[in-house]
Amino acid sequence: MSVSQPQSVIDAAAGKALLSELCRPFVHGYFAAECSIVQPENIPHPEDDLLVHHDHMTVVLQRHHGGEVAVHVLEEKLEGDHYTRKIGLTPLGADKAVEWGIVRLDFRYMPEAVKQEILARRTPLGAILIKHKVHRRIKPRYFLRFPEGSAVLKMFGAEYAKPVYGRLGSIYCDHAPCIELLEIVVNT
Repeated sequence: MSVSQPQSVIDAAAGKALLSELCRPFVHGYFAAECSIVQPENIPHPEDDLLVHHDHMTVVLQRHHGGEVAVHVLEEKLEGDHYTRKIGLTPLGADKAVEWGIVRLDFRYMPEAVKQEILARRTPLGAILIKHKVHRRIKPRYFLRFPEGSAVLKMFGAEYAKPVYGRLGSIYCDHAPCIELLEIVVNT
């Protein structure tokens, strides 16, 4: 049995600061990003399989749920070359979200065709990057545990009777860190 190393206070503070920064465009007034930073070995199954990897969540969720997933853009902000959106992913034909997320993109590092397809809001981000063969590297940075009643979950209009898990990470396109994201898996 492995013993989990405690998360350093600095790392935990940086993770929570990034979470607050990603959520900021979609909250009004006071907001507490209630969560704890967890080590991968402390994430229960099947959430660990869905979060602890270097693949696109789109691909992992499709494999786990046995088919394509649809993106639902709940809210978005476009400021120059920077685009942030709050999304839900559902299995095709279903209405129950299997992922809540926030993605912040810097369009300066993406081809115009990729930008336009992202702004069309019809296809999950991972599927677009794969389709256009954008050279990318996915780097999870923090794994999170959200307690029931968390303000982050409420921001998506969701309430759960048990804790849910997520991750914060970056996607590098052509070696530039141009995408930051929050991905929370639910209804596993």
